Amino acid sequence: MAAGAPLPSDADPLAVAEAFVAAWDAHDLEATLALVTDDCVFESARPASNGARVQGRDELRRVWGPSFGAGGGSMETEATFAAGERVVQQWRFVDGDRVVRGVDLLRVRDGRICEKLGYVKA
Repeated sequence: MAAGAPLPSDADPLAVAEAFVAAWDAHDLEATLALVTDDCVFESARPASNGARVQGRDELRRVWGPSFGAGGGSMETEATFAAGERVVQQWRFVDGDRVVRGVDLLRVRDGRICEKLGYVKA
C-alpha cells in the first residue's frame, strides 16, 4: 500500500492514526490529507489560535500547507492508545531549547481521521 493511501474502511483506528502520524512526520501534505475525511474537523493545539476550528480537506490543505514546508523542530509521539473509534496521542514538539507538550484526540471513521482536536500544556 502506498504511503498515505487510505486504509480499508474497517481498518483498526490505531493503524489509521499511526499511518497519519507517519505521513505527517514525512512532511507529506498530500499523503496526510489522503488519510482524513472530506469533512474532517480540526482544532489546532497552538495556544495562539485558541483552538480555532477548521473543517474540510480544502481548508486543512490551506491551514496545514505552510507548516509542512517550514523546517525546524521535531514531533515525538510519547504514547498512543485507542478506545473504539477514538485515539489519544500524547506528543512533544522540540525546537532547540523550546519544548511543547500536548495531546491530540482523534476520531476515525471508515478508515480515515474525521476529527483531530489538539490540546497543549501551558
